[in-house]
Amino acid sequence: MSRVLTGKIRRVGNSMAVIIPKELLDEAGASEGDTIKVSLAIPKSTRDSSLESIAGMDRKGKPFTREKRDRF
Repeated sequence: MSRVLTGKIRRVGNSMAVIIPKELLDEAGASEGDTIKVSLAIPKSTRDSSLESIAGMDRKGKPFTREKRDRF
């Protein structure tokens, strides 16, 4: 099960950090030094340009078509 966390981004040296409440870490069974995965939502206003830069998507490109129909 996943939970939504609302946190404030803080500066730590030259990096940024999000504080995760101890209760949430205990519930997940995580502790100091563990590796976690974090998913961030991309705002709709910047989603297209973000996806283009990340995935190399080209809105003006032609849709994919197979050269030979006898193959998958």
